[in-house]
Amino acid sequence: MTSPTPPRRRTRRLFVAGLGVVGLLACGWGLWFLSLWAFGDEGSLPPKWRIPDVPAGATVVDQSETCASGGCSWQVTVAPPAGQSPQELAERMGLSEQQDLPPKLFDPGSVYVVAEPRNGQLVIHVGYE
Repeated sequence: MTSPTPPRRRTRRLFVAGLGVVGLLACGWGLWFLSLWAFGDEGSLPPKWRIPDVPAGATVVDQSETCASGGCSWQVTVAPPAGQSPQELAERMGLSEQQDLPPKLFDPGSVYVVAEPRNGQLVIHVGYE
């Protein structure tokens, strides 16, 4: 009959296994980051949580994916609240100029956010740079 593994050896094995899992996750994240960096504008879409929040009173009229020769992006059409112009809504959302958002831990790609008034509504585009 064999004796059970000493606690110290078992702890060391668990520690090494944990480091291995963390190392594999870091490698996977690194590959994901490199693929977004190299091919991010070719059909990849940022996660929906990178789309800016719509302020109270404004309503999302349409949300869709658009793809063209420059890549893919989210297109969100927002109707401003009564008495507010699309330009004022863009200023309220901080989108009067294009924003370049840095990578995040769970989305390692740089994201652009640009808004343009169109037909009394605000059209927001969110995509990878």
